[in-house]
Amino acid sequence: MEPTADPAVARRPEALLNAGEAPVNTQGPIVVDDFGSDESSEFESEGSDMTSLSSSVLDYEYENGRRYHSNRAGNYMMPNDEAEQDRMDLAHHIWLLLLKGELYKAPIKNPQRILDLGTGTGIWAIDIAEKFPGAQVIGNDISAIQPSWVSPNLEFIVEDYEAEWLYKQNSFDFIHARLLSGCVVDWHKLLRNAYDHLKPGAYFEIQESALWAWSEDGSMHPGSPLLQYLTALEVASHRAGRDLNVYYKLRDWLIEAGFEDVQQFTYFLPYAPWPRDPHLKELGRYQLAMAQQAVESYGLRLFTSVLGWGSEPSKIFNATVTRQMRDKNNHSYCKEVVVYGRKPFA
Repeated sequence: MEPTADPAVARRPEALLNAGEAPVNTQGPIVVDDFGSDESSEFESEGSDMTSLSSSVLDYEYENGRRYHSNRAGNYMMPNDEAEQDRMDLAHHIWLLLLKGELYKAPIKNPQRILDLGTGTGIWAIDIAEKFPGAQVIGNDISAIQPSWVSPNLEFIVEDYEAEWLYKQNSFDFIHARLLSGCVVDWHKLLRNAYDHLKPGAYFEIQESALWAWSEDGSMHPGSPLLQYLTALEVASHRAGRDLNVYYKLRDWLIEAGFEDVQQFTYFLPYAPWPRDPHLKELGRYQLAMAQQAVESYGLRLFTSVLGWGSEPSKIFNATVTRQMRDKNNHSYCKEVVVYGRKPFA
């Protein structure tokens, strides 16, 4: 089946896609670089020079040339192979650039127990364990793709954060989550669990992406491949019961769950190194490499298993999207948000 438009697209409120605060990492309009002849190569490279971490292969399945976790076949959409691990580690680097080298925004001090939900390759948990060597750090995930040699204060556990939590309530000083959208069925249950398992006065923080694209100069027109792709992701993830675009709901959800002092920070992230500003250009360079890999990671299973497209049409469609990302005349960007809240003392 060839990719086609879905009537559900017309029902998507555009206002929600534009929700969020002004980005904290920009001031005023973003100036587009005019590029010297030696810089255009930044847009022409497919992929990147990323080096993968070694992974533990347990019980996986293979589909359309990618490896997935078998216990969640048909539900968990993302692959867990070496290429995906590389992409996740690059995403971690992008977040470090956005947060100016910090791992979180919440005002935590001297935490003793930290939980990282859906830890992936474990790279955030490894960094936080190094930052707080006196803290016990736990990273959980359904796939055992984390390194086996880690610091003594870090433990990786294979478990599903959507299942019953086996930790003691009121036992964590900080619970962290990043890029869980598309991997959660019941967000309210997840946030209740986080709330119940934090100590009074402790913080929960989530870092998420807007799976969308904007442009201020009209270079991202409604019929562009990237917007068609993101629209198809939106429709497919909703049909699968795991919505991707939840970033604009998180602040209200934390408040509804009982958190106080809820804060949100929105960041501007260009899809490619088109801005003139050096920091934004660096962000765009890494985002271009990561996003080209993310096109297949997010889309392949959703398009084939949920929307019923064939493998080859899906891959051809994805290729047109990555081609547009490398077009230096395309001045598109997305938004990243950080939301945190504190559990009340009483």
